[in-house]
Amino acid sequence: MQPLLAENPQMATANEKPRLLLVDFENVQQVELGDIDDSYRVIIFVGADQKNVPFDLVKKAQKLGNRVEWQKITGNGSNALDFFIAFQLGRVFDKATRPECVVLSKDKGFEPLLKFLNTSGMKSRRINALSELHHRHATAASTADPGLSRVVEVLGRSGKHARPRKRKTLSQAIHAMFQKKTSQEEVDKIIDAMFAAGLISRTHNIITYEF
Repeated sequence: MQPLLAENPQMATANEKPRLLLVDFENVQQVELGDIDDSYRVIIFVGADQKNVPFDLVKKAQKLGNRVEWQKITGNGSNALDFFIAFQLGRVFDKATRPECVVLSKDKGFEPLLKFLNTSGMKSRRINALSELHHRHATAASTADPGLSRVVEVLGRSGKHARPRKRKTLSQAIHAMFQKKTSQEEVDKIIDAMFAAGLISRTHNIITYEF
């Protein structure tokens, strides 16, 4: 495979938080690249048996110049393309400068990997459509456990420096929000959903809030 994320000093300087969009084109063909802002690089993974790419997508991709890259995978097999994306995520997060990674795919099989990356301080998430790209907090709150929206609402009213910095204290805070009527299992699900949605990340066991 060719290098998929070339070093670009100018881009790193212009964008404090570089982002990478990885598109599972076997799974999602509606890719409106006109909605992508300048902070994103894009890699579109095309299946080995996919012969046609819509002209409109190619035209919009050309406008992104070297910020977009096509990768046609080799070989066939169940979830073959998913393994290429997973491999690329590993390569990206092995670099000193780690971008936020977004996987565009309806395949929920990515969730365990993305959850692991987030809990390891490697910011990543999955979206079903590009319309979710700039509305991740609202999407996460509406599709995950109903308690998540309550937690985000309450924490959002306090300053970031006043929020719990460890998972244990965040868990205690969530219990208090629900007056200790929520089980530990449900609290853990809410916290895991926050990691998966990119609402929080953790580095050296310290939680960082992204809302």
